[in-house]
Amino acid sequence: MENEDLNRAEAHLKRAEADLNIAHEEEAAAEHEIEAAVQEIHEAEDHHHHEIHFEVDGEPCETTKRELTPNQIIVEFGHKSPTDHYLVQIIAGHTDSYQGKGDLEIKLHDCMNFQIVCTGPATVSQGPIATGVEVFMSGLRGIGFDPKPLPGNPNQA
Repeated sequence: MENEDLNRAEAHLKRAEADLNIAHEEEAAAEHEIEAAVQEIHEAEDHHHHEIHFEVDGEPCETTKRELTPNQIIVEFGHKSPTDHYLVQIIAGHTDSYQGKGDLEIKLHDCMNFQIVCTGPATVSQGPIATGVEVFMSGLRGIGFDPKPLPGNPNQA
């Protein structure tokens, strides 16, 4: 009886080893298929240059690059200098500032919105502001009238 039990155990062990070998072969084949599929995906991505659409200062922009730095966006799409500008990303009611982070890589995706902010002085006026009688008379001249100021009137142009 001991011999019979031993023979059965050895047969069971041989079947288990055979099953294990088959499983290893199937696992290796599956890994090879996964590697081939991943390679196909990479090749497809390399051949298909998906354009990413985003906005800078409200202007539509597009690129095939997946990552850009704030400084690259400022120069290439905003046509400004990063020495006196920084980038802000507008995200659903709040902003993320890249001030001091001009070389940080940003992973781009469709529909991103950026604003370029100036750090230097900005001109806020275009010369003297015209008001009052002067503006009124200029407007009348613009529509074909020839207004004349009254002599001795302090409000004349």
